Amino acid sequence: MTGYTKLFSSILASTIWDEDAPTRLVWITLLAMSDKNGTVQGSIPGLAHQARVSLAETEAAIKKLQAPDPYSRSKDHEGRRIKEIDGGWLILNRAKYRDKLSVDQRREYKTNWMRDKRAKDKAAGSGLLDRMKAQLEEK
Repeated sequence: MTGYTKLFSSILASTIWDEDAPTRLVWITLLAMSDKNGTVQGSIPGLAHQARVSLAETEAAIKKLQAPDPYSRSKDHEGRRIKEIDGGWLILNRAKYRDKLSVDQRREYKTNWMRDKRAKDKAAGSGLLDRMKAQLEEK
């Protein structure tokens, strides 16, 4: 397992939250196991062990996650969440959520940007003020 995965509170209003508990556990386990590109390496028995659900529950969850979801908020891939790849699975919309800034991250970014801009403006303004003072002193 590598890294870090954002888990947005909007998952609570998604169709995945209407699934049975083992499917939700398998989904969250896949998210936690994924790398930055959405690749999850593993087998169904290994995934079942990590998710702490039975082999049959994991197999059923994988089928659901690979199937189209007509009610999914994400229309990409017909609402499918994963596809099987050699050695595991690919989370299909991983990049979309990985790159999505949270409200707090966006607020922090804007705060830092404004602070830096004000500092640059102040530095540029004080340089102009110093030049004007020097010109007045010369006269």
